[in-house]
Amino acid sequence: MAKIYIRFEIIGSGNLDYRNIVSARLVKDRYTPYSELRASVVLNNSINLNNIRRVALYIGSRRMHYGPADYIRTRVRGGKTVLELISRGITLMLGQNEPEPGVWSKVSLTDIMKSYSPSSEITYESGTKTVNYVNIKEKSTLWEAIGVYAVKAYGRRAYIRGDRQVNVSLSILSVNIGTQRIIEYGKQLDTRTMLSKIYMKNVDGEYGYSYSSGKTIPHGITREKYYGLDKQWLNNVDAGLKDRIEFAEREYLVEHITYEGYCGEDITDKIICKGYGVNGKRVSRMEITVNSKGMQTKLLCE
Repeated sequence: MAKIYIRFEIIGSGNLDYRNIVSARLVKDRYTPYSELRASVVLNNSINLNNIRRVALYIGSRRMHYGPADYIRTRVRGGKTVLELISRGITLMLGQNEPEPGVWSKVSLTDIMKSYSPSSEITYESGTKTVNYVNIKEKSTLWEAIGVYAVKAYGRRAYIRGDRQVNVSLSILSVNIGTQRIIEYGKQLDTRTMLSKIYMKNVDGEYGYSYSSGKTIPHGITREKYYGLDKQWLNNVDAGLKDRIEFAEREYLVEHITYEGYCGEDITDKIICKGYGVNGKRVSRMEITVNSKGMQTKLLCE
């Protein structure tokens, strides 16, 4: 099994690495703009908590998570000091900052990130398409603006790849997990957020636009919502309404699998695991857990 350790980047200079991990859980989701790490480690030296600038999780030489220390505390029991931490990825700042409202004309992902990125530590996919405009409303976050751009340019939402990169293109990689010991697998149905039909006002103030989902019909579910006029989508109303419906259906029916270890996959990679439902599907969520029994990876694939 690859070596696993947590690194603290110290304000000023230097790093502190901790390999005596009591437990750790890393979660990445295609529709969440950051990874989240929760961990407990045994301290073998003293550390000033207010000197911790960044927290990173490594599996071998690969950095899986990188972000600020959201919450840290130490506990001393039986002569042993244990540090507990919560850290959300640095890309969380994309959802915490609001760009100046207005209309952005002829923009690509590079244009958006160069103008409004809250941190030079956040990277992004280059060479992406240019769209005619993105209308930034008041109180919209940068992540919401990037999401609108991605839907207009590619028909899908953006996601975070690696530990800090904004991506809009789907991965071209396939990862074979079939050599690992499979712990469990199955299907998952989730109708809790699904919508049956949505409406949007037109320029005359009437709810003249609508979009329906056929997936709710077999389940006998009726959930309708009404939205005000969104000028963002005036040149392609169906694209905007379709995105709302598909986002509500994001975990409607997915395959899941849990296996020992970690094979290097990331969000939107295709999984190779012949004989299982995840074979040929893309990763939409991954949870890596570490404890006294070793390391396990759970994948949701769509």
